[in-house]
Amino acid sequence: MRVVGGMVLWVVATLSGVLAAASFSLAGLGWSGGFVERRYWEEGEGQIGVAFGAAALLTWLVLLGLSVAVFRGGSLRQSGPARATAVGLAALSVTVVVGLCVLAIGWPEPASEIPSPPWNRA
Repeated sequence: MRVVGGMVLWVVATLSGVLAAASFSLAGLGWSGGFVERRYWEEGEGQIGVAFGAAALLTWLVLLGLSVAVFRGGSLRQSGPARATAVGLAALSVTVVVGLCVLAIGWPEPASEIPSPPWNRA
């Protein structure tokens, strides 16, 4: 039962981390020599997306910690395979979530569909 509970917590934690990356992307966060906010929506909507992303990252960390604790608890405490499973799944989740967050924030901004007129021309 602990294995099933740990797996369910791990899946929910990883999905929460993926949701955080999606929230950062939809909020318009981008990297350009530091964090900048690209405005895709109305004023204030980008901040809501960042708040949702931060909350989802916090949820991811808590659920991932609980997943590792569930895998490592009870009669499985001294088991080598349980330890390897807990560490391996946590490492996989960290890799996926951090990778998606880096891609969401570091992906270049798409080119405008309507080019701006050159400056100094009337």
